Parts: sequence; C-alpha cells; structure tokens
Amino acid sequence: MRPTISLLTLIWLLTASSMTVAEVLATREDIRKQTGSFMDMIASGRIVAAYSSLRPYLGVDSGAYDDSAKEAATYFQQVRKQAGEPVGSSHVATEIIASDFTRETWLQKFEAAAIAWRFTYYQPDVSGWKLVGVSYSTELDDLYHTAE
Repeated sequence: MRPTISLLTLIWLLTASSMTVAEVLATREDIRKQTGSFMDMIASGRIVAAYSSLRPYLGVDSGAYDDSAKEAATYFQQVRKQAGEPVGSSHVATEIIASDFTRETWLQKFEAAAIAWRFTYYQPDVSGWKLVGVSYSTELDDLYHTAE
C-alpha cells in the first residue's frame, strides 16, 4: 500500500521545515554579553563559530547571514596574514533608537590596525531583541568623539 499525503499537509510540512523561529535576547545587557562572546571567538580565529553563536537570534534571512560568515572567514584569514594576531578588543559604544533598535560597536585591535564591528538588533515589540545586522569595517572616522 502506498502512503498518501494531502497537498495541504505537504505544503504545511515544507513551510514548517523552512521556518525558523528566532530566539530573542531579553535585555540590552544580554546583547552586550552575546556580542562580547562573539568578539572573543573572533579573536581566537573562530569566525564561522562566532557567526553561528548569534545565528539563533537572527531576525533576517539566514542564507545571506551564512554567506556573510563565510566571506568574513576568508577576509580575516587575509587580515591575520597582513596584520598578525589580534591583541584585544574594546567595546566602543551602545547606540539606541527608543526601545526599538540597539547597535553595539566593538573595536578589534591589532598592533598596527583596528577593525570596527557593528551589531544591530531590532525589537518590534517588547518580546525581545533580534539580530538584523553584523558588519565590520576599517573605516573608523565616525567612531571619533571629542574628548571630555
């Protein structure tokens, strides 16, 4: 006897298997801890693992995110060849837009260079924070502030 499956059941199964419900971070302090952990993994050369550690909190397409992780791994192999091993990281800023967006900026330091990492989280309601962007850049001009 051949098993039969209704078209609606098949559509539901395909849709359910492709859907992932993002976990959320409850507080901005949780965001700080997660991004700090990410930076620790980056410092030890575990780029893909660092990206994977934030993947459960994605509020965007995981395919593009996974591609970014692979690109970053390739890029940072080249950075290490040219700049050497990282010598540390610093939390630079936490910026917010009301209770809707949070952006964490970290600096990954090398002997003769630095890279700014930015993590953007969105909270559409009060149910928690979802990651919507990770970026890195050697352009540091907008990180400068007047000394107090």
